[in-house]
Amino acid sequence: MTRTQREKVKGKPLGYFHLCTDGLKDRKLFNSIIEYAYGMTVLGLIVLKFDITIYAFSLMPNHIHIIMKGTGANALKSFDYMCKMISANLVKNGFPPLEDYGFKLVEINDKEQMRKEIIYVLRNGFEKNFATPGGYMWSSGWLYYSDMPRLITGEKAAEMSQREIRRRTGTKDSVPAEWIFHPVLGLSPSSFVDTGMVYKLFDGVKDFESALVKDYEAYVKTARELDESVEFSSLEIHDIVGQVLQKHYGGRSLKSLSQDEKCKLAVILSRTYTLNSYQISTSIFLKEVIVKQVINAKDYQHLTI
Repeated sequence: MTRTQREKVKGKPLGYFHLCTDGLKDRKLFNSIIEYAYGMTVLGLIVLKFDITIYAFSLMPNHIHIIMKGTGANALKSFDYMCKMISANLVKNGFPPLEDYGFKLVEINDKEQMRKEIIYVLRNGFEKNFATPGGYMWSSGWLYYSDMPRLITGEKAAEMSQREIRRRTGTKDSVPAEWIFHPVLGLSPSSFVDTGMVYKLFDGVKDFESALVKDYEAYVKTARELDESVEFSSLEIHDIVGQVLQKHYGGRSLKSLSQDEKCKLAVILSRTYTLNSYQISTSIFLKEVIVKQVINAKDYQHLTI
């Protein structure tokens, strides 16, 4: 990040944000379970040190997503500290340090946006796989509407020696006595994630799980805002086609659509869900050469979706 960008972030008042770190192209932030576990611990440390609240997060192989509350200054301090600790851990494990690493800080202005940002972050661990609640270990997704936090236990900091705590955290800082360290996960996210936001925004487990599994359009919209790519599995694409048929064609089957209706469907799938011509062709049974033509044709450029 440039100095100007950092100053802009620093000046943001207390608010809600989606912090998304840069995606490394040729290397990873986390190369093993041990490194992921340390990443979880570092998230707890930034909550402890910088007066921020974390509502949701996902640790990805080459980037990190955090939904948080705090000032821009504390978000910047959190990012810098996170980079320092993760970089030192990478070096300790034989990898190069992080250099010229940056992040985006997206302001969250209302409840609907917060819903979408949280779902985007929790879906992020399911590249080319069907999203399932609690199906990704290195996120906060398994904390909400779940008994898993009661089942996944560990050792409380109060029961550990200071030497062991220092080994786990990589710092001499004191930590809350009730923090729970799991032998695989590192610091349990139940120790530092505020789950209350999800319970306020989602009307029960069905609403939460439906949004996580089914709200593809919001997922794509958030990805565009962050300039991130989106990949759907064949099962998800099949589900997306079903949703579009229900929304735009009264739930009719693909077989009942005319050629022109299929062409319009192809444009919707391309424009709204960023599916490529091959994905569209194989999912709606329209020749790929025709799909390529219609998604670029002037006749469909002004199609209202």
